[in-house]
Amino acid sequence: MFRQYYSTIFIFLWMNYLCECRDLETFVAPIVDNNGAPLVAIVNTTRISSHIVRSIEMPLRVIINATIDSKFDDKLKEDIVSSKVLRKVNDKFDALQQKMDEHIGDNRNQITEVNQDIATLRKEMQELKNLAKTVNDMNTRVALSACASHTTVSPPTTLKFLDIKTSEGITNQHLTSFKSSGVFVCEVPGLYHISVVVMSKTNSAYLTIYKNDIELIKGKINNYNTEHGFFFQSNAAIVVTELQKGDTIDIKPGNKGMRIYGGSSSCLTIVKVT
Repeated sequence: MFRQYYSTIFIFLWMNYLCECRDLETFVAPIVDNNGAPLVAIVNTTRISSHIVRSIEMPLRVIINATIDSKFDDKLKEDIVSSKVLRKVNDKFDALQQKMDEHIGDNRNQITEVNQDIATLRKEMQELKNLAKTVNDMNTRVALSACASHTTVSPPTTLKFLDIKTSEGITNQHLTSFKSSGVFVCEVPGLYHISVVVMSKTNSAYLTIYKNDIELIKGKINNYNTEHGFFFQSNAAIVVTELQKGDTIDIKPGNKGMRIYGGSSSCLTIVKVT
């Protein structure tokens, strides 16, 4: 009877604890005997409640701690794995960077060598162009033959040769300029033969061939006309000189005005020799 009595009390208390009075330390529970007669008993549940709580709390703490440890271990493992992966990736990047640096270094040396070769080739190409131009200039024929009209010319005026007899290797622009000014401008560098023959009746006069306004050579009229009674006589000046592009040649009287007999009697000839 006592076993059944305590069993009934325990079951009732457990159910009531779960459903209603979990936070109470004491409560009043109806009790009946085998005949159904109601009995009343005052039971102190303080120790029972704390025992139940401890019985639930301890396993729960174990589970929570185990879960936390598990999560921590998993997180730690993830971090460790991640750090290992990162180290591997970083190692690969470092190796790749080293290879790239070596490759770039090699290429930089190659590029430097290529640039030097290109510079050398450009220099050689320029030399070849200059040589080709020189050969072309040497093969370019330049010739001018022109005669003066009847005129009187005084220093420092340039004698003009308006009647063009021969013109080769001279542009129309320079030819027109020569006719208007009497100044020959070199377009093709080379060695030039220059000669001028002038017929005049002015005794003791002379004319001069100038290169860039610098005297090259003179041609003098003697006193034959005065001594022998002849009216006109010829004099000549001949020179060979190197001309560069832009150099000028012109003919001027030297010491006094000269009476020039024109036509084919007073002419200038300029020929490029080489």
